[in-house]
Amino acid sequence: MGLLRLQSKLSSIGIEIDEHEVRAVQLSQSNHGVVVIASVIFPRQDASGVGDSALPSVEELTWIRGILGRRGFVGNTVSLMVSPTQCSAHVFELPPASSGAPIDQLARMEIARAKKCGPNDFEFGHWPMPPKGRAGPETLAVACPKVIVNQIIDQFDQSGFEPVGVDLAELTIPRATPFVVATGNAEINAAVHIGWKNSLAVLSLGDSVIYARKIDQGALGAWEIARERFRLSVKGAQAVIDGRTVGEGEDGFARMHRSAWSQLATTLTSELDVAVGYVSHSYRMAPLGKITFSGYGHSNPVIEEQVDKVLGLQFEYAAPPALVESIGTGSNSFEKASRLAAAYGLAARFDR
Repeated sequence: MGLLRLQSKLSSIGIEIDEHEVRAVQLSQSNHGVVVIASVIFPRQDASGVGDSALPSVEELTWIRGILGRRGFVGNTVSLMVSPTQCSAHVFELPPASSGAPIDQLARMEIARAKKCGPNDFEFGHWPMPPKGRAGPETLAVACPKVIVNQIIDQFDQSGFEPVGVDLAELTIPRATPFVVATGNAEINAAVHIGWKNSLAVLSLGDSVIYARKIDQGALGAWEIARERFRLSVKGAQAVIDGRTVGEGEDGFARMHRSAWSQLATTLTSELDVAVGYVSHSYRMAPLGKITFSGYGHSNPVIEEQVDKVLGLQFEYAAPPALVESIGTGSNSFEKASRLAAAYGLAARFDR
C-alpha cells in the first residue's frame, strides 16, 4: 500500500466568447492546489475581428471545439457565462434561512412580480447581503430569461460540447479576482470586467457581492477609433487593444493609444464613481479598498490615470497566480492572465 494518495480533479473548460475573440481555461485541483492545464485566446472567425453576435453559430462552435482539442484541453464539458446585458438585478427582503421558509420559491415570486412575467420564465441566482445599519437584511438576485439560457445551452450542445454549468458574470468575475479583507473590518472593493461591447462593475463587501453596475461601453469603442479615425489595419487596431507598439513608433503609437481609450476611460471612471459613492453611502462604516480590472485594457495608463484622478483608490489588474505561472514570465503574461480572468472564474466552479 502506498504511503499517500494524491487525488486530482479536472475542471470543465471555462469559456468566454464575445463578438471579438474566444478565451478558454481549464484547471486541475489537487492536494497541492490549483494548476492551469490549458489556456488560450484566439480571434473569432470573422476576418474583421468584429463579429455580429457574442453567441457563435453551431458551425463556428464546432470550429472552436477543434481548436481547443488541439491546444491541450481535455474533454468537451464547458462552463459558460450569461452576458450581464441579458440579465436583471433585484433587491428585496426575505425571511432568514433559519426560519425554514421556502427561500428559493419566495425569491422566484419576488423576481416574477418585478419582471411582470411567469415564475418559470427565468433562471436566477440569489444571495444575502450584509445588513445596512439598522435596516433589515436584504437579498440580491440576478435573473436571466430562460429562453436565452436554453439557447446558449442548445447551441453548445449541438456543436459537440457538453454544457455542465451556466454562471452569472456577477459571480464569475469576483471568483477570478479575490477581494482583500482589511484587518478587523471588511473593505468595499470593486472588480471591473472590460468587455468588448459592454463592461460590468461588481462591488463587494468582504466576500459578499452587494452591487453590480452595467456599463454600456467596452473595448469596441477603442477599436473603432483605431480603425476609422486613424485608419489602422486590423493588426494595428489589435495592437491598440493589446497595448503593443506596431509600426508607428513609440511616440506616435502612444498618442493613438491614448486617444482611442480616452472616452472609455472617462465613462468607466464616471460609472465607478457613482457605484462606489452609492455603496459607500449604504455601508458607511466600511472602508474603501481597491479596484481590480480584468478583460481588455490591461496596464492601460489612460484608465489608470483617470481612476487615480477621480477616485484615488488602489488600482490593480486581475491576474490569477496560477494563470500567470502557467503562461510564464514574459512581458505579456499579466496581460494574458487578466484577459483570461473570467474564463478562469468559470473553470474554477469545477462543474465537471
